[in-house]
Order: sequence, then structure tokens, then C-alpha cells
Amino acid sequence: MTQASLLNPAHPSPSQASRLVRFLAELLDADAQLSHQRFIERLGQSFDLADSIRISAVHEKRFAATGAEPDAPEDTIKDDYQRARSAIVNSAVQSFAPEASAMGTRFPEARAGKSIEEIMEVEPYLNFYIAQQRNVDFRIRDLHTSTRKALAERSPKLARLAALDAVLAEPLSVPARRSFMVVPRLLRQRFTALRDEHHRAAPDPANARQCWEQTLQQFRREMQGLLLAEIETRLLPTQGLIDALDELEEHDNY
Repeated sequence: MTQASLLNPAHPSPSQASRLVRFLAELLDADAQLSHQRFIERLGQSFDLADSIRISAVHEKRFAATGAEPDAPEDTIKDDYQRARSAIVNSAVQSFAPEASAMGTRFPEARAGKSIEEIMEVEPYLNFYIAQQRNVDFRIRDLHTSTRKALAERSPKLARLAALDAVLAEPLSVPARRSFMVVPRLLRQRFTALRDEHHRAAPDPANARQCWEQTLQQFRREMQGLLLAEIETRLLPTQGLIDALDELEEHDNY
């Protein structure tokens, strides 16, 4: 998953999304070949009786056209989504840049004033990633809420979809949060493996710091790629709302 592909305004295809999901499933040590039956069982465990009642109520409710002009034209909804998506991705990318603003959370630098023991501690890097996760989660949830609200004003069909999305959001967010909480643990394992490999290589003490800083650059690239993949995954529900808007437009044009 590259920065260029994330910034591309074109919508990701289903196959691209599937590859991303499989990639993250492998990173999270999940069963990438999950059977359909097992998937249904796991999905069902996310909903309790109260959730089922609310879902049923949405299906039974009649959504009538208001007759009022929607606040946001269709193109504006899609443009707002792409603009917010690009801003989230750009912010994440910039947080890894060496020249990143000191005002924001940034990838820890191996500055001259730090000892090699300090820059070989994993905690600062994990704290940085967790802070990025929180920022991304907040911004994407805000984007999803505003997109859902805009869709609800477009038509009765989209209003029903928006209402169903609102009901499903909370129960589905619980397993998603658990999955993303695993990522820092995987990063810890990766950092430890790189550090152990560095020690086994037993570089000359005069070059030890330089060798470790090169390893940190590799870890920086891996962490950035993982964060971008996580952003794309977190955006999938909102992308689904945008896709529904496109599908309705195509249907109405026939």
C-alpha cells in the first residue's frame, strides 16, 4: 500500500480492498482463509438482542422523501470525503518525515544527544504509533458521521441505509478496536526481532550506532506502511457509504 495509491481520488476496487483485508489479517495473525460459516458465526457474536431489535426497527420503518433540497449536492459529498481522506493520509505521512513539525506527534528521531541505549528502547516508537491510531480513529469517525448525515438527506433509500449504518456502528466497532489494539503488540515483536538481529551481528562499537540508525530507518518505513494500511481499512465503512451513493446515482440514470 503506497502513499500514491492512498492519495489517488479513484475509489479502490473490491479486489484491492480484499487484498488489504487479507494483508492485515496476516499481520494480526488471524485466519485469512476464514470460512463463510465461521465468518457468519463470528459476525453474529457481535450483536446482542437489543442490537437485533434496533436493526429490525430500521427495516420496518418507512422512510419518506422530505421534499426539501438536500443541504449537500452529491458531488460535494464525494469531494468532501476525498478531501478529508487525503488530509488524514497526508498528516500520517508527514508525521514520519524527519522535518515534521514539532507541534504534532512525530516519529522519534535518533538525535545526537540520545545514547544508543535510549534509541534502542521500543516504548517511544509504540507511544508514537498509538497516538497516531487515536488521531486517525477520531478523524475517521468524524468523517463517517458527517458522510452518513449527508447521505440520509439524499433519498429514502439512503436514509434507510444511513439509519442501518448508525445501528451497526457500535457493535461492529468493538471487534474492530480489539483488532487494531493488536498492531502495537506486533510492532513490539518486530522491533525486538530487529534489535536482537542487530546484537547478533555484533557490529564494531565504533559503527554500532550508525548500523542501528539504519535499522531504525527500515522500522520507520515498515511502521509507516502499516499505518497507511490501517487508515485504508478504517476508511472502508465510509467508502461503502460513498459507493452506495454512486450505485444509486447509476441506478437512477437508467
